[in-house]
Amino acid sequence: MCTQHYNCVYFIVAAIVQALLDHDPGLIKTFAQSNATPLISAATRGHADVVEELLSRDPTQLEMTRSNGKNALHLAARQGHVSVVKILLRKDQQLARRTDKKGQTALHMAVKGVSCEVVKLILAADTAIVMLPDKFGNTALHVATRKKRTEVCYLHACPIVL
Repeated sequence: MCTQHYNCVYFIVAAIVQALLDHDPGLIKTFAQSNATPLISAATRGHADVVEELLSRDPTQLEMTRSNGKNALHLAARQGHVSVVKILLRKDQQLARRTDKKGQTALHMAVKGVSCEVVKLILAADTAIVMLPDKFGNTALHVATRKKRTEVCYLHACPIVL
């Protein structure tokens, strides 16, 4: 029995996804609005168990992007879903370097978000990513300063914990 309602909901969602995929494995390759895959939807909403299930069935889903070029890591990073970011980076650290149609990496998205821990995780996966500009010449630091994310601007002084 679940001790916390929140955890129960995630367990139930993962069980439902597993049942659907057991019934029809092809569902994993379907697309919704804006070219969102089930993996992208789960990552955006922070459903870590679902992300694990989907990737265990089809690791190639990591390569899929929405119509704007954003991948599951971009969207999980923006929303501050630490557990999902850890899963995605564990599967493929190079995912951190992939850019969307604006040339933005997951780090650009993370500094717009709500989690310093996500920023640290992405930096730990690839320290050089901090220097990558988007198509407009903006690094993640430019984005962070415009968003007044002072906690992100001072991350270089914080230890990175995995």
